[in-house]
Amino acid sequence: MKMDEMISVRNVKKEFRIHEKPEGLKNGIRDFFHRKYICRTAVRDVSFSVARGEIVGLLGENGAGKTTMLKLLAGILFPTDGRITVSGFTPTDRKKDFLKSISFVMGNRSEVNWDLPAVDTFRYQQLVYEVPEDAFREKLKMLSALLEVEDLLKVPIRRLSLGERMKMELINSFLYSPRMVFLDEPTLGLDLRSQIAIRVFLKACRREMNTTVVITSHYMDDIEETCDRVILLGRGEKIYDGSISELRAPDQPFKEIILNMIKADKG
Repeated sequence: MKMDEMISVRNVKKEFRIHEKPEGLKNGIRDFFHRKYICRTAVRDVSFSVARGEIVGLLGENGAGKTTMLKLLAGILFPTDGRITVSGFTPTDRKKDFLKSISFVMGNRSEVNWDLPAVDTFRYQQLVYEVPEDAFREKLKMLSALLEVEDLLKVPIRRLSLGERMKMELINSFLYSPRMVFLDEPTLGLDLRSQIAIRVFLKACRREMNTTVVITSHYMDDIEETCDRVILLGRGEKIYDGSISELRAPDQPFKEIILNMIKADKG
């Protein structure tokens, strides 16, 4: 791994063995004793690298392998073949220093306790990641100010709007200063104002903390306004790796894919 390289993915493949359940009671009984499985390839021979402090967008249609790739990078899934290193670690070894250096935010799954105010979850995060008190207070003040939620820290999460909850998720994930953050559709279902606030937040965190970010999104504004470059996946394969401007060029064969993706209405 190069000195300034945070992520190295080399010829990675991920297959899933899926149980194929037949229809009907008789077939179901037979299946109980002789199960049939099919093999589905989610990621196929993918290679790329991400430099320290870079924000990279993963694009592709549903089922292209974006979330699978994030889970491989975070060590949640084991690759079937190939090699991945993140910040010098093999993710699936799940060493303590590696886990303390990354964060994973999913737009459709909450990591904060809905029955508690956000500040209580943040305090728990402080204990788990051994963040000194002074550093904790300073970081919480900075992050909550960036997202303009200072007056909501003591409100139970369930009483917050969807956009406000996602802002708390982001604070919770950046609070211990991870070097690497994986974001899986963080603006999913949010209004335009919340989307813009999160984009500004991500750029500020990169500027202040040199955080490396890999983000998936179906909103092109998220990608255009935050990412240094994009990686386009199609049916599990990498079909483009470069700048957004080149991807939008008339001579690129991927123009239709991009135009079909959701773009936030600014009207």
